[in-house]
Amino acid sequence: MKSSALYLAAMADTPVVTDSWIAMDDAQRKASVKEVIQAKQCEVCEVVSIKNDGQVIIRFTEPVDVSKRGLLLLDLEEALKREIDQGITVWVEALGDKNSLRNLRGIEVKS
Repeated sequence: MKSSALYLAAMADTPVVTDSWIAMDDAQRKASVKEVIQAKQCEVCEVVSIKNDGQVIIRFTEPVDVSKRGLLLLDLEEALKREIDQGITVWVEALGDKNSLRNLRGIEVKS
């Protein structure tokens, strides 16, 4: 890809949520997102939180192979954008550091 094409891609406007998304209350948002997750048969996805700005944070209820995780998230985000609102973005819940040796030494990794 040429550098000018990369520049144009970087300068593209990011979709924002519509007024209909903003008008929904938390329960309506969560219900609509869960409905799409069930329709996609994404049994390993659980909704953690949903924000007014369209950020949907999920967690995996069981380990998902790295080679499948990216496609699963992209498919889910695309379905949410298509079915609910174009401004939705999907994020995965950040996990804490599980390394017992670092935890014993008191080293804190900030992300």
